[in-house]
Amino acid sequence: MTVIINKSFKFNKEAFEGELDRFLDIPDNHEELVRKSDSYRHVKYPVTFTPLPDGDWVAEHPDLPGCKAHGRTPEEAAAKLEEIKLSWIYAALAEGYRIPEPGQNMRVAITS
Repeated sequence: MTVIINKSFKFNKEAFEGELDRFLDIPDNHEELVRKSDSYRHVKYPVTFTPLPDGDWVAEHPDLPGCKAHGRTPEEAAAKLEEIKLSWIYAALAEGYRIPEPGQNMRVAITS
């Protein structure tokens, strides 16, 4: 599988399989960060859904800036968002940031 970053930069994804760790700076407390971020798996953050012109959807946790996922349906985007949420929390913890509490408004919003 070839992944295209932009028109002038391509790389073969399989070439990185198993070797990606050497390109990443994994924190010494990785296991602790995984455990802490996983503890947020069942924390429910408000979700907004935005339809895209092509019919796809973006799901986002407004309380976690930049935590977004794309899918063909709102349900697919929401499912992807839950895993991305854990990665977002892992990265925030690794950087020493406080994880925000879920907002008071637990409604699901659809924006246009």
